[in-house]
Amino acid sequence: MGEDRKLKIAHVTSAGRMIYGAVHSMMTLAEAQRDAGHDVQIVTFKGKPFNDDLRQRGWEPMPFRVRFKIDPIAIVQMAKYFRREKFDIVHTHLSTSSVNGCMAARLAKVPCVATVHGMSGKLSFVFADHMIGVSEGVREHLIAQRIKPERVSTVYNGVAVPAEVLSKSEARTKFGIRADALVFGTVARLTPMKGIEYSIRAFAEIHREQPNSQYVLVGDGDHTEQYKSLIASLGLTDAVLFLGYQANVFEPLCAMDIFLFPSLKEAMGISVVEAMATGLPVVSTNVGGLPEVVTDDMGILVPPEDAGAMARAALSIVNGDIHGFSAMAIWRAVNLFSVPVMLEKTHGVYHQLLKLK
Repeated sequence: MGEDRKLKIAHVTSAGRMIYGAVHSMMTLAEAQRDAGHDVQIVTFKGKPFNDDLRQRGWEPMPFRVRFKIDPIAIVQMAKYFRREKFDIVHTHLSTSSVNGCMAARLAKVPCVATVHGMSGKLSFVFADHMIGVSEGVREHLIAQRIKPERVSTVYNGVAVPAEVLSKSEARTKFGIRADALVFGTVARLTPMKGIEYSIRAFAEIHREQPNSQYVLVGDGDHTEQYKSLIASLGLTDAVLFLGYQANVFEPLCAMDIFLFPSLKEAMGISVVEAMATGLPVVSTNVGGLPEVVTDDMGILVPPEDAGAMARAALSIVNGDIHGFSAMAIWRAVNLFSVPVMLEKTHGVYHQLLKLK
C-alpha cells in the first residue's frame, strides 16, 4: 500500500469532556490527520458532554449507546458501521472505548490500533492488533505484562503550538500577574495524584528566598479548596494565583518563568511539553515517562513528594543559565514532541498494519 494514500480513520473514545490530556492528544492527532487530507471520523458514546464539545470544534461525532465495559449490542452496531463505511483503520483511546471499539473492529475485519495514554493494565487493550504507548515507560509497562514487544510502539503525544502567542507582558496583564514578578507555574488537575501539595510547599521555600515571586496554578479539580487552605496556612494567599481551567493553556504559560510539575504518576506529561514549547525550563518529578521528556540541559528531575528538592532545583535554575535552558526546552519540544513527528510515527504504525492485512 502506498504511504501517500489517503486513509479513512475512525477514532473511538469514551471521553466525557475535552479537558483531559489524553483527549487533547487524540484531538490534536485527529485534526492533524484531517488537515493532511485523510477522512477522519470520531466515534463517541451517547449522552456524553464531549459530543457537544466536538460540535463546537467543527466535528460531527458518531455516537453509540454503550452501557457496559463490554457491551455486545454496541460492539455489533459499531462493527456494522465500520464495515459499512469501509474504514482503513480503527484507532481507540481510553479503556472502555478500547475494549468495545477493538472488538468491533475485529468483528468488522478492520485493523485496530489502541493508544495507551497511561500506566494502564493490559486487559482493556489486548483486542487491538497493535498498541501505541505515549512514552517508552508506558511501552515497557505493557511489555512487563507479557505483551509481545513487537505489538507495542512508542509515539509521543504531539503539541500544537498556536501560530501567535501572547507576549509575557500581555499574558501577565491578562491574568493580573505582576509585571516584575518571578513567576513559577503548574498546569495540572488539582488532585493528590498530581502532587500539588508538594509544589505549593516547594513554592513556600522559594518565596522565602525570592520574595518577589508568584505561583500560578492552572487547572481545576476536587481538591481546590484544600489547596487554598494550605496556601493560606503558609501565608501565601497574596503570592498564589488560581486561574482554573483554561481552554488555551498557552496564554497563562506565556506569563511564567519556570514550570513546576510535581506529579506522582505520569505516562508522559503533555503539559510539560506545552510548557517547553513556550520556552519554560522545567522542574519535574522523576516518575513514569517524565525522564524521557525532561533532560538536564533544559530542566531538573527531582524525587516525588520532595518539596525541598523541588525548591532547590527551581532556585538553581533561577541562579543559573535560565536562557540556555529555555532555548533547549523549545528545541526538544519542536524536534521530538511536535505534531508532525506524532503524525509521521502514528501513520508508520498504520501502514505497517495495513501491509500485514
